[in-house]
Amino acid sequence: MKPYPVMMNLQGKQVVVVGGGRVALRKIVSLLDSGANVAVISPKLIDELLALHFAQKITWVIEPFSPDQLDRFEPITLIFGATNIREVNVKLSAEAMLRRIPCNIADVPDLCTFIVPAVITQGDLIISVSTGGSSPALARRIREDLEKKFGPEYAAMTRLMGELRKQIVRNGSDSEENKKLFLEIVDSQVLPALRNNDLDKAVMILSDILPDEVDVSKALDGRTCME
Repeated sequence: MKPYPVMMNLQGKQVVVVGGGRVALRKIVSLLDSGANVAVISPKLIDELLALHFAQKITWVIEPFSPDQLDRFEPITLIFGATNIREVNVKLSAEAMLRRIPCNIADVPDLCTFIVPAVITQGDLIISVSTGGSSPALARRIREDLEKKFGPEYAAMTRLMGELRKQIVRNGSDSEENKKLFLEIVDSQVLPALRNNDLDKAVMILSDILPDEVDVSKALDGRTCME
């Protein structure tokens, strides 16, 4: 199987995670960061998940998994299996398929209808790495290598480009001219300036590239500055 890569908007969507251990925790943290409503089905939770439950950030069903539990949370957008019990994983996968809900079973590709890539996040920049389920360990190693290259300056650059794009598009310029401007900015020394926290240099470079009506200072405010 060659998976089709896609980014999904989970804001306000219902997601169910079966399992209450470390694997479940990793899934749940990233799901909450994406704005999902998360329900967890498990007789026990590790301390970190208990803290999320007491903080009312997740809903906890304190029972072993059974298919009828899913009825409580319809409509469900995604289901995750995070247990090491084969029988539970098989039952969960079959029920998800019956209900036509995309399902991921951790480390069991043959029971999945989608897989979760290794992810690097810098602000709005998201880079995902997948081996199609063949080798999560290799995907993890590639992610670690990429993390060394794509540091916090890329979060700043991504935010800056978003702010500039709003202004440039609002000015009503020709789309081809806009494309040239964006490429010139990306190919300039703005990124190294952000890496070095040299905002004065970044302002100077951008002012030379952009038309006068673009407010560089507004786009490159203190929030873009590196910590």
